[in-house]
Amino acid sequence: MRLFFNQILASQALCLCCQYQKQAKFGFCLACYQDLPHLTRPCLYCGLPLNEDNLCTCHPEDWPFTACLSAFQYQFPINKLIGQYKNQARLSLCQSFAQSLAAQIKKQKQPLPQLLMPVPLSPQKLAKRGFNQSLELAKDLGKILSIPVDYHLLQTVGQGKSQKELSKKQRQNLNAEQFYLSNHIKHKHIAIIDDVITTGATVKTIAQILQKQGVTHIQAWSIARVMTKQ
Repeated sequence: MRLFFNQILASQALCLCCQYQKQAKFGFCLACYQDLPHLTRPCLYCGLPLNEDNLCTCHPEDWPFTACLSAFQYQFPINKLIGQYKNQARLSLCQSFAQSLAAQIKKQKQPLPQLLMPVPLSPQKLAKRGFNQSLELAKDLGKILSIPVDYHLLQTVGQGKSQKELSKKQRQNLNAEQFYLSNHIKHKHIAIIDDVITTGATVKTIAQILQKQGVTHIQAWSIARVMTKQ
């Protein structure tokens, strides 16, 4: 009898976070899902949480997005899970991240873009990691929301330098000449897909490139938003 119940338990998918309780929502058990650092009231310009008066301290003119949306705040345990996804190739997390982000997008009731454009990795990083975490996220989002994904148009000439320890100004300078478009864009509404938005330097740089090519509506979507000060 014990063997029978052990086989039943083994056949049930376990929570991606605690790895103890069975999955109930987007790959998480109910307790873990409720405890995740959900971003419930984001500013549509910068993606940071609104204050108690539904206001944000950002300057809308600094953010070239019709919507900047993330599923979570970049806090424990999401930061650890994203690290496992990227650095330990724990790809089973990707669909759960995509489902959580898609739920946020639907909740905010923003018009859906015509195309998803993942942030590319440098050849060095891609060779080391073996996959582009933003591309895998975009693929799952595309399936959920029925939006095509283009991962050839936006290219990078970057050398794969880590941006973790860089200042906001250093990030901006690093990104300024890092990306380019390999062809003309016909779409006017595009969502840029990244795993984490920190200062916003990367997605803003890409947005400026798209605007120069005539894209009029740009959104930025990510798994998590770092709670930086404006």
